[in-house]
Amino acid sequence: MKMKWDGELINVPTDGEAEWRANGDEREVVVERTDETNAVRVMVSGLVEMDISVKPIGEQENKVHNYQLPPDDAFAHLETQFRFKKSTDHFEGVLGQTYRPGYVSPVKRGVPMPMMGGENKYETLSLFSTSCTRCMFQRPSSIASTEGLVAQN
Repeated sequence: MKMKWDGELINVPTDGEAEWRANGDEREVVVERTDETNAVRVMVSGLVEMDISVKPIGEQENKVHNYQLPPDDAFAHLETQFRFKKSTDHFEGVLGQTYRPGYVSPVKRGVPMPMMGGENKYETLSLFSTSCTRCMFQRPSSIASTEGLVAQN
């Protein structure tokens, strides 16, 4: 996994403390390696912690989910987990709504590939864009930008 900050590649060491730090005006950002490859924890002080990993799709999972991967190709899952330090009852979005208090998922459990539906409400130009019909995100001016951090596999 390659990590970038403000468009520049950053090196998260594999030994010692295995972390990279950036100190902004109001927030510290720490990227910590949590496994030798493809797994990091990103912490933005006072705002959020994110665990991010990339897991290859194996032969068994390919069969179960019927991905039909060609023998000379490989796919992977991007797995994310968020822990917000400050939140409201107004979370929305494909990921965000699951953090609302009392949220009940409409996803049918026990099927090989559960689908939530309603994706047309959340279509957007990019991961950080607010141009969608249900977006309610506004960054308070006092919060430092985290848009400079981009993960690439």
